[in-house]
Amino acid sequence: MTRYSLGARGRETTRATVLLLALAALCIAATLLCGGSAALVVALGVVVALNGAAYWFSDRLVGALMRAQRPQPGAAPRLHALVAQVARQAGMPTPRIAVIDAPALDALYTGRDPAHGMILVTTGLLAQLDTRAARAVLAHELAHIAGRDTLLSALAMTLMTASAVAALVEQLMALVGHPDADTLALLLVAPLAALLLQRALARTREYAADAGGARLCGDARALADAVRLMAPPRGGGRRAGRVRALFRTHPPPAARIARLRA
Repeated sequence: MTRYSLGARGRETTRATVLLLALAALCIAATLLCGGSAALVVALGVVVALNGAAYWFSDRLVGALMRAQRPQPGAAPRLHALVAQVARQAGMPTPRIAVIDAPALDALYTGRDPAHGMILVTTGLLAQLDTRAARAVLAHELAHIAGRDTLLSALAMTLMTASAVAALVEQLMALVGHPDADTLALLLVAPLAALLLQRALARTREYAADAGGARLCGDARALADAVRLMAPPRGGGRRAGRVRALFRTHPPPAARIARLRA
């Protein structure tokens, strides 16, 4: 396995690129429609600064928000061994580890680049998943880090927030002016469109991390089994489920499992 070779390939790379470009185009269009007012420039500057800081210090922020604890030396030997093993196979720096005291089966990644990567896992996952499934989940999270998905998420969040801010500024200006109706309508739709694009990009990166994690651990069925065990219970009707799926950051578990077992 070559260094940093776990990112998206082929179709997923193309789709992620198209979605990010569409999000950027939407943000630029919303900004141009607002006419580049001073208030908008200041607001967008604040958005970029806040999202930039959140990206740069993402490992500290996520750890603090999730109340995660770094295991003491000698604690959680299986977890340390599995993370070191998958990182070595990927030719990457071993990410730091943190444990979240929660019964849910969950794991997540953070860190601005592979050198500052961190994988957080819940106590529920450590207790309920066997070594084979846990290794597959850790490989999936490591694939996110290798693909620099924290950077992609930060870019998408910045563009989405900027589009929403542009629309808000235009709506506030409309209270004291006479805006063009078509322009205002477009700006009202822009935040929703940006949100849908951002969520679609997140789902694309999940598929890419599944593919990269499966290649890394060499056991796609183990990852499929882990996805099945970690899936939330289904609820609501089929039509409502389709609508909710558009706003989710993760693809439906059934779709992920089908790809992994194909």
